[in-house]
Amino acid sequence: MSATVRVGIIANPVSARDIRRIISHASGLPLGERVNMLVRILSALAACGVDEVLLMPEMEGLRMLLERRLLAVVSALEYPLPRLRWLDMAVNNNTGDSVAAAEMMREEGVSAILVLGGDGTHRAVVKGCGDIPIAGISTGTNNAFPPMREVTITAWAVGLYAVENVPREHSLRANKCLHIRKYDAAGKEILHEIALIDAAVLNEGILGSKAISETDTLRTFITTQASVEAVGLSAVAAALEPVGRYEAGGLLVELVPSYGSHAPADKAFSVQAVLTPGMIEYINIGSYRRFFEGDEYRLSGQTGLVALDGEREIVFREEESIAITLQEGAFYTLDVPAVLQFVNAQRRGQR
Repeated sequence: MSATVRVGIIANPVSARDIRRIISHASGLPLGERVNMLVRILSALAACGVDEVLLMPEMEGLRMLLERRLLAVVSALEYPLPRLRWLDMAVNNNTGDSVAAAEMMREEGVSAILVLGGDGTHRAVVKGCGDIPIAGISTGTNNAFPPMREVTITAWAVGLYAVENVPREHSLRANKCLHIRKYDAAGKEILHEIALIDAAVLNEGILGSKAISETDTLRTFITTQASVEAVGLSAVAAALEPVGRYEAGGLLVELVPSYGSHAPADKAFSVQAVLTPGMIEYINIGSYRRFFEGDEYRLSGQTGLVALDGEREIVFREEESIAITLQEGAFYTLDVPAVLQFVNAQRRGQR
């Protein structure tokens, strides 16, 4: 008897609801549209013959709406839907839910995890998925990591990868990440976090609203990729030196305080970038350089915050220190075009 083919889905029901969207006149993604996306995803997985789908539970009503919507559409589907199983786990309505769900899905032996969210949601999933590949679907505010693609295409590729046993060497890409460690006064590590796109140091002492909406207190950031098509600090870095998603290394950027819309008259200079949806700003650059695996950025002797993938996460005090490093090949993502091209080639050869 063939083994059960399982796929995981982690859908953040509250992504794209932070302050950055409110102040930039960008609408959030309604719960009903998230449900519509899940229906399209499940329809694609059904067409591939996936047996079972594991889903992360939540407290926003997504499950009830999805199950109601499926009752209305299942009769029109050409293929039977996969069994849906909601994970038996406590829900706290924070990023810890995504970490825990990814860990459980890995233990259950899913072939891949579809992730609906922004950079922060994907970062949480990466913390728990181990070597299980993820397939990103953009539903957040800053979407530098998940690609913008119709969800049916992404789900179809995930289903084909799982059912057709597409070799990993033909279907997966290794991705970089940043490691952020905090040490106490004695040099003992007391915190370890990761970032998929960027880690930024701010001269602030209180977390407050987690999302970065201004750059007045931003002093340094390191990014794993610099894309002109991104929103956020990756876009700032791209104005200095583009760095590809799969290119080795990243970029370290030092900023200087803003004085109006232009940089001060010393060695600094200004670049423009889209920091949040609908907002193009000047950012004053002091210096920048490439940042590679083996390099370390260390900070001590001051108070501040570290933002990970656009959200304030870590508070550090004067007696503590921060170290940031870059890791190549940290986790895997599904290469959607590569999977589809491989399967199409295989099928052409069978005609």
